[in-house]
Amino acid sequence: MKQFFSIVAAAMISVGAFAQLPDGSMAPDWTATDINGVEHNLQSYLDQGMTVILDFSATWCPPCWAYHNTHILRDLYDAFGPNGSGDLMVFYMEGDDTTTQADLEGTGTATAGDWITGTTYPIIDNAGSIFDDYAGEYFPTIYTICPDGILVESGQVSFEDHVAAAFADCENTITGPAPLCSYNGDAASCGGAAWMASTEMSNFGPDNVTSATFEVTLNGNTDIVNWTGDLASGSTVTVDLGEYTETGDLNVSLVEVNMMDWAAAEDVTVIGSVESTTYVQVRVTTDNWPEETGWVINDDMGNEIASVAVGSLAGSADTPFTWDVGLGDLGCYTFTMYDAYGDGLYSSQYGNYADGTAGVYSMDGDMEVGVVFEYDGASGIEFAEANAGMEATTVAGIVEGALSSTVNVFPNPTAGATDIEFNTKAAGMATVEVYNLIGERVVFNTLGNLPAGLNRANLDLSGVEAGIYLVNLNAGGETTTMRVTKQ
Repeated sequence: MKQFFSIVAAAMISVGAFAQLPDGSMAPDWTATDINGVEHNLQSYLDQGMTVILDFSATWCPPCWAYHNTHILRDLYDAFGPNGSGDLMVFYMEGDDTTTQADLEGTGTATAGDWITGTTYPIIDNAGSIFDDYAGEYFPTIYTICPDGILVESGQVSFEDHVAAAFADCENTITGPAPLCSYNGDAASCGGAAWMASTEMSNFGPDNVTSATFEVTLNGNTDIVNWTGDLASGSTVTVDLGEYTETGDLNVSLVEVNMMDWAAAEDVTVIGSVESTTYVQVRVTTDNWPEETGWVINDDMGNEIASVAVGSLAGSADTPFTWDVGLGDLGCYTFTMYDAYGDGLYSSQYGNYADGTAGVYSMDGDMEVGVVFEYDGASGIEFAEANAGMEATTVAGIVEGALSSTVNVFPNPTAGATDIEFNTKAAGMATVEVYNLIGERVVFNTLGNLPAGLNRANLDLSGVEAGIYLVNLNAGGETTTMRVTKQ
């Protein structure tokens, strides 16, 4: 299904090439009803002196979904829309009429996720005819339309660039205060300790922000936080939202600014922690798209302890991996798993593909003594980012297994470049030798003096013929041999 979507997108780019409306064109007017039954007319907003941003996307489009999840358009609408300064409108325009309401909700067969939840601006479904009027060629296509009706393709740019396109470039102005809030408080609580909620408030409007009212809701219980001050245009302040001990779903809503009603909200999940030893194993069995998967473990200061970058597992579909991680000191750590497409390891939704799994396990030597995190793609749960907290309360040593039991080679088979990942018990010189099946050495690499622990080396087989090769790895005073197939 993912491959099918990319083919469709490529076809859209090629059909009607160079026909898209150029910058400086007059935007075609339209009238449409959003998914909540509210009718909108482009010209009526322009007549009010508002700049209008149109995001022509499709529910199945990966780059559309990735940009949607930056929340840049939501932030623009919250700060400058009708419930903000009143100077801007933003619309999501579903440009593929074959998609369904279920696809918008994230439960259909042609979707990258839930497009509705958390989207504060209007969603126009079945906007294919409007997309045609704009001579659309590809998704996403994002236009900024000035109050005089002149459009430019502003694209997937930053918040600041959109502000420039919507106001300075349109010779339009922001009226009144225009605060934008971004949560910057704690996102985890370790060992049941209290944590602090806060938000960074920036003023993009010409008028000072002198008061703000927040509704802070944690697991359904709401507190009111009032802030007073004198936040000038272009300035930023951190607003203390209180101390909490309970973890869970946090919603921070800005409901009043300078005694005027406001509507801007942000959702955060504050995670707790699970007790662990100072030695954990990360185990991942990839799905059919391993290049989307990655993970990182950070300490409570944000320092990286261990990681596997998104993209580094490319070519290793349906492959089990195990990584031994020594946390070092007692204390608090966070495990974060990433999926670049946003659908977790739930491959079976796209056809006859095996779902992946992932877990983090507390270890004592070679014995598993606890579970920090577990995920099975077969559950149907999708994510772009999943988090788990752990508190290392017990010192445990990493099992000193043989080198052969710690080696991962990926991708295998390989078209040329492959990675060898391994744990060594002791520091020392390391080499890699590659032999063909008649005993001829075809590659010899000196890896240098490597430290004990987790190491990774690149092996380039682009210069050898297709076939099966034996790879000898000598590291930490041990030697192991593995089989690698060159395609």
